[in-house]
Amino acid sequence: FPGNLTLRPFIYNMPEVLAGIDLIVNRAGASFLAEITALGIPSILIPSPYVTNNHQEKNARWVERQGAGMVILETELTGKVLLQTINQILSNPQVNQKMGEAAKSLGQPEAATLIYEQLKAITRS
Repeated sequence: FPGNLTLRPFIYNMPEVLAGIDLIVNRAGASFLAEITALGIPSILIPSPYVTNNHQEKNARWVERQGAGMVILETELTGKVLLQTINQILSNPQVNQKMGEAAKSLGQPEAATLIYEQLKAITRS
């Protein structure tokens, strides 16, 4: 996989990039997780330890429990650990596929429409 690896400090065209990937390594903010689960993208999540109430680790652990991602805590993160985790997923197509299916099952691609419909119903009341 080394020839297929892309490292980017920041992505400006996220929808375009997410449409063509097999695995993503990222933090575990709620909005980001909503994006990748809606698309069914397996993930390696490295939660930020510097957020209120440790919510990123809670988010990441939930995704991991559902089989859609793997968590590496920042305190445990080394190049070797990251490479082993990437290999564990990408060297086994069945693992990658199952993680993708699990991620997709968590996604709510119609969330904006559902929220809009709920708000519309509330304002009619």
